[in-house]
Amino acid sequence: MKNIFLIFFLLMNSFYGNLFAQNTGIVEDNSELGPGENADEKIRKNFFLKAEVSKTECYVGEPLMAVFKAYSRLDANSQVLKRPSLSGFSVIEMVDAYNNHPDVERYNGQNYFVHLIRKVQLFPLQPGSFTIEPAEVESVIHLRKSTRTKSIRNIRDLFRRNDNDPALDRQIVFETPPVNIHVNALPLKDQPEEYAGAVGDFVVHLQMSDTSFSARDPNIVKLIISGTGNFPLVTEPHVIWPSSAEISGPTVSEQVNKYVYPLSGIKTYQFSIEHRDTGEFTIPPVRFSYFDPVSKSYKTAQSKELHYTVAPATESKNKKDLLVFKNEKQTPMHYYYFAGVALIIISLIIYFMLKPSKQDQ
Repeated sequence: MKNIFLIFFLLMNSFYGNLFAQNTGIVEDNSELGPGENADEKIRKNFFLKAEVSKTECYVGEPLMAVFKAYSRLDANSQVLKRPSLSGFSVIEMVDAYNNHPDVERYNGQNYFVHLIRKVQLFPLQPGSFTIEPAEVESVIHLRKSTRTKSIRNIRDLFRRNDNDPALDRQIVFETPPVNIHVNALPLKDQPEEYAGAVGDFVVHLQMSDTSFSARDPNIVKLIISGTGNFPLVTEPHVIWPSSAEISGPTVSEQVNKYVYPLSGIKTYQFSIEHRDTGEFTIPPVRFSYFDPVSKSYKTAQSKELHYTVAPATESKNKKDLLVFKNEKQTPMHYYYFAGVALIIISLIIYFMLKPSKQDQ
């Protein structure tokens, strides 16, 4: 009866202990080396690195995500020796900084402490086969021998764990397995003439700050590309401007959310436009072609045409300009005052010099 109660107690403890650990994110420390356990096998099951990619085959410019992590259920001191190099790709980091604070992640039914080694979005620059080099982590694993008897070894936290045994410490360099990525060339069939390398899903808009303005007044035109895809590789689409328009710019700004995959956001091209002539003008629709990797086909986003009116310069503006012009040329009044005084003095001097004296008379 006593043995049956002990077995029941151990089973219930194991069941509720696992359930409690799963729901609370507690990571069980597996650093104790029980009788007959192999240290290398213990380490292999409880400390390892993983390299995960969102896809292993893609097109040039198609975004993919790569994440490198270290998983542990052991007492270990670790440091990253090498983060993976990513040659052949344009890279955007998806985290602001890498730190030593682990998260808890469930893998194969067990909770692990997880350290993020690197998390990036990659944009292949050319076709071919590429191997992502491994990340390297050096760890000192601290194992200890268990002194618990076999019959009560599974009761959680019944006894305090023993101190680490320096003789069982292992210094090991772990590596992520290599990852092969095959990058396909973009198809030439049905490729639009204006295509410039955009891959993803995009829309395009054409906006003007004021669709009615005066001649010689500068105005702002914005060409906005939004959606998801390889924003770092997106280039300026061609805009057909009215022949009488004077254009400067563009200035380019980019607002993307690097924390989500695939990369999403907007890219804005801002132009300054000015007209000498007056009248009604139209900017034709702007076409922006991109490759959609989901449908494996080219698509073209198109803005609406933009109509605007340029009016003659206002009368008040002309008068203001004229007054400013006259003020700039007008001589200050005090100059005339000083000139008049100087003229009087000079006249008096000349008069007294030329006036005959009494002796001459």
